[in-house]
Amino acid sequence: MLMRNIAQKLLQWEWLILVLLVPVTLLPFGYGSIGLLLIPLLWLLRKAVTGRWITPTPYDLAIWLLLAMVGVSFVMMFDPLVSAPKIAGILLGIGLFYATAAAGRRNRGLWPIVGFVLLTGTLMAGVGLVGAQWQPPFAYLNLARAWLPLPGGIPGAVGGIVNANELAGVLSWVLPLMLGCFLAGLRRPTPTRLLAMTLLLAAMLATGFLLVATLSRGGMLAVALGLLLVVALYLPSRWRLVLAIGLAVGLAALGAYISNRLDQNLVGDAVGLSGRLEIWSRALLGIADFPLTGMGVNGFRRVIHALYPLYSIAADVDLGHAHNHLLQTALDLGLPGLVSYVAIWWISVGLLFSTYRRLHQRHAAHHPYYGLMAGLAGSLLAGWVFGIFDTVALGARPGFLWWLLLGLTAGVHYAVVYSGQSLRHASRHGRRHRVPQTATPPPVTQPEVRPPARRSPSVGS
Repeated sequence: MLMRNIAQKLLQWEWLILVLLVPVTLLPFGYGSIGLLLIPLLWLLRKAVTGRWITPTPYDLAIWLLLAMVGVSFVMMFDPLVSAPKIAGILLGIGLFYATAAAGRRNRGLWPIVGFVLLTGTLMAGVGLVGAQWQPPFAYLNLARAWLPLPGGIPGAVGGIVNANELAGVLSWVLPLMLGCFLAGLRRPTPTRLLAMTLLLAAMLATGFLLVATLSRGGMLAVALGLLLVVALYLPSRWRLVLAIGLAVGLAALGAYISNRLDQNLVGDAVGLSGRLEIWSRALLGIADFPLTGMGVNGFRRVIHALYPLYSIAADVDLGHAHNHLLQTALDLGLPGLVSYVAIWWISVGLLFSTYRRLHQRHAAHHPYYGLMAGLAGSLLAGWVFGIFDTVALGARPGFLWWLLLGLTAGVHYAVVYSGQSLRHASRHGRRHRVPQTATPPPVTQPEVRPPARRSPSVGS
């Protein structure tokens, strides 16, 4: 019995144990693989305790296809030093996904993970502050590099410098979730919650400022759309229509602006839009040459200059990815891997929509799960839009946050739709919201029928 209790405690904090393995991806090939053995050991422990290797989710088929293509890529990799760290990142991300989904089966099991994601996003923004190379008009932020105690820069970053566009991609995952949790906290203010919301507001403002400082226009557009989706989910239906019309007009104006200035750098980085168009054309050639297996995880950066030379970008420039998440996935894992990757996104859309609909059916728009659902929807939308012009590739070191978002999506969907948890929650006016029940009429009482009184015999009869 004691060993079983210890095993259950380990499984309860499985996600945290696996998070501690994230620094393992910084180690050279061979050393990090030893740490990853902890994932099958935890799955074996779950089999012994619960009878299941993993917690079943709607993502399973897509993830197992993705995992199969990772195995194909492992067999095909031509340079372990290039591919193995990204493969390790994908495997660790899948382990974190299933650990997070399992946490959603426990009451309040998701909120520690939500807090960890928000805290990690804020800390990554701080690392970016001291580790990125800031451009004017934010060049004064480079003075923060003096605070960095490591003379070689940020471990694991190319040249020790954090890529500003990749930092923008990470912040696009976090900022909408921050807003969703912030709005959910305001629905029922308490002294403790107000303090937490104050800290969360400060974190939002700081990370939002750093997002603008990255000068990543794709990142700013992605976060803006994600934040608008979060706000729209909290607005009444008539105001959502107004917001949708305004958004359509704004996007039309943006499209007209871009079409008139295709010869200028609209993206805001050294590659620019013209460079991206050239990279995308080479990526399509690579996909045509390796459609079923891909080039191997992270192999594009080594192959592009050798097989598909560029004209506008020098050969000594290290292109870490294809600047588009769909093209990069097809290059890494082939078209079957791309199918599984797109399926993961579509499953997320279906789960979030189902969660949203069930919350409204149960009149639980004031429950914290509603804010979590809205924040996840905004974060995943922002991540998708950011991936159109840039990407945080599968297996990249900050990519574990994306897997945690997917695990939270599966977890909140189960908690709302299948768990049977009570979603009654007091509003700020003190009323409790509950699912209305059909009133049942009172039972009809039949009049009591008394037997006729027996006449006593008269005297003398």
